[in-house]
Amino acid sequence: MLQKPKKKAVIEGWATKRTLIGANEFVIVGPKNDPANIKEATSAVDAYKRIAAKKAIFLSRGDNSGTHKREMKIWKLAGIKPGGSWYVVTHDFMMATLKKANELKGYFMVDSSTWIVEKKQMNNLTVLFRGDPILINVYHALCRADNCDPDSFAYKFIEFLASEKGQEIIRTYGQKEFGSSLYLEAREAQKFEK
Repeated sequence: MLQKPKKKAVIEGWATKRTLIGANEFVIVGPKNDPANIKEATSAVDAYKRIAAKKAIFLSRGDNSGTHKREMKIWKLAGIKPGGSWYVVTHDFMMATLKKANELKGYFMVDSSTWIVEKKQMNNLTVLFRGDPILINVYHALCRADNCDPDSFAYKFIEFLASEKGQEIIRTYGQKEFGSSLYLEAREAQKFEK
């Protein structure tokens, strides 16, 4: 079983048994003609700088979700406060914002799992940038501290997720239906732990 150092929820005492279970990544999709030329970007920060310099349409969830927080972190690292007519804030979920990006032929940072499931419907978009470690989205299971004795369902479920059988499900989930796994297993995700 893979476990990493305690984080905020564990330190604050309301969660325990923080266990690495897998990961996926964010990818930056955009119009096939790639007006900001992010295919040539050397990093996610570089891709965002190119989009802002071109004032190419970029969609943001703007909803304070984990995705939105990661997006804002990249803008901050780029030294850019995005705004203006090119920066479209949807205040909506991942799927709805992806569909809007397809409609507007704009750039959007979407998680790879959502993209794998929906890419056949996104006829105006393609993956233009991926692979920067800042785009990796690592998942952990947590157990409520007041309900995590070894006989509890939550404890046993986390043990299952970390087991070889659980990891096999995570490693292969989506392959039959979509031709590609939706998630990386914990062993792969561990490479990106901070």
